[in-house]
This record gives sequence, C-alpha cells and structure tokens, in this order.
Amino acid sequence: MESVPSMLFLGASGQTGGPFLTVFRKRYPEIPITVYLRSTALDAAIQALGGTTIAHEALLRGIRATKTQKKPILFHLSGSGNFVDGSTTGAYIPQDQHWNDGNPDDVRKISAALTPNGACDEPILKAAAEGYVNALFVSPGGIYGASTNHIGIAAGAASALAPGVWVAWMIDNIANLGFSPYVGDGTAVFRTVHVDDVVEIMILVFQKALDTWDSYQPEDVYSHFYLCVDETVEWKDVAPAFADVAYRMGRISAPIVKSVQYEDAGIVAKYLGGNMLLQDDNARSLGWKPKAPGIFETLKQVK
Repeated sequence: MESVPSMLFLGASGQTGGPFLTVFRKRYPEIPITVYLRSTALDAAIQALGGTTIAHEALLRGIRATKTQKKPILFHLSGSGNFVDGSTTGAYIPQDQHWNDGNPDDVRKISAALTPNGACDEPILKAAAEGYVNALFVSPGGIYGASTNHIGIAAGAASALAPGVWVAWMIDNIANLGFSPYVGDGTAVFRTVHVDDVVEIMILVFQKALDTWDSYQPEDVYSHFYLCVDETVEWKDVAPAFADVAYRMGRISAPIVKSVQYEDAGIVAKYLGGNMLLQDDNARSLGWKPKAPGIFETLKQVK
C-alpha cells in the first residue's frame, strides 16, 4: 500500500498562503503538513490544523541531495509581473500574440532577467528539467482582497486583515508620492485577481501534481505553468479607485490623481508604464473560473 504524501509549506503567514492552508486542510485532511514560518506568531493556528513548524532550509539543495521513493513535487507561487511588456509610455500597445501559459515555448523564455520573479523561477525550472523534482507553478496577476479563510485571523495577524499584496504595494507608492499616479494617457492594461480565486487554482494545481506524479517527465515542467488572472483594467480607471482607498485609510490628505512621466511614477512604475497581456489556456484547462468580487467592488469596501 502506498504511503500518504506529506507537504512542506512555506508562506503560511502570507496573504495568499494563509487562506490556502485552511482550504487545503479541508480538501486534504489526510495529508500531513510541515510549515516554515517567519516567526512563532502562528504556531497555535498551524498546530490546530495538524501541522508542525520547522526552520527554513535551501529547498532545491535539499531536494538534489535527498533520495526518496518518489520524486519530490515542488509547487511554486510565482507572479505575472514577469510578463509586463517593458513599455514606459503608459499607453495600450497591442500584441499579435499574448504570453500564453499553455505554450511551452513561452515558458522556456522565463529567466532571471524577468523581474520580479524570474530569479526564483529559473532555478526551479532548471531543477525540474534536469529531473530532480516535479515542478508546477501558479502565477497570479495583481492580488487584491482579504480572505475569510486566512489562518491568521484568530491570531490577529496583520497579513490576514490586509487588502491584498498588490493593493498594499499600490497604497505604499501613493503614500510616498502624495497622490495616485498613472503614466501618460493611462490606457496601459494590467491583470488582477482576488486572493480567494488564487487559492482555488492552487488547489486545482495541487491535485494536478498528484495526478501526474508518476507520469511527469522532465520536459513536462514547461507545460505546468498556470497563470491566475481575472479582470483586465486600465490604469486611468484604477488610479482614482486607489486614490479613494488611500484617502480613506489616511495615507494621503486628499484623493488626488495625476498623470505623470514614467520616471515620476514611483516604485510601481514598471507596471503603470507597461502592459500585461496574457492568455491563460493552461489555467482554464483545469476548469478554473474566477468567482470572487471584482477589483473595483472590493476596493470600495477597504477602510
């Protein structure tokens, strides 16, 4: 009889990892979980889910050095910021072909030169292509929303109550500038996704990992990259919504919106200046369909 797989999990205290762990435990109550944490603040919550916590190690190095009956699975949460087109004009620039998660040739082009996630993605792709590990990736767009499933809610963890990873970056940028920027005419587009929809595709991809555990070949890594994107929004529409949020939060004195040059757009200029044009054939092939509230509806609820 085959033994039950076990899971080593990093990111349980994060805005996405926290709700994923709760949903995972409900779907897979029989799988033991070991969790790496930044601190001991969530130890009680992790233990309540039947998990244990240990110190951080270099995962890929450990995988290469360890012999197991079955090849390890490495499930990595990346990000679609890699695929912004590099424009600095803030204008919509159409492309004949969008970056497609269902095209292995597109996935092969991922390298450390693609910021902000390529430096982590590249060595994982390489390890899988060399046959050390079965690697699968989920790559969300701009994540927004707080999840009622976050394991840190009972502990009062800040990440459990935050309005989303991407939202936090945007608000910090607005606070630094004193206004909400967009670049040029603001018609450049960006892809967004609610945290609960990210969790749902992560569960689907985990099941895919189990289903392909024995049949997975090294070359298959280029077919196991899953985008996670929902709405397509223009920055000129997003900027006023974020200005209102920043104002309600007391981060700026008035909900001011400005068109600026790329150089004056702050720490998120890369995203405001360029376009994120994506096609998520792989994700949709799993039956994933976003169901959570949209970005503008969600931002109206942020206090």
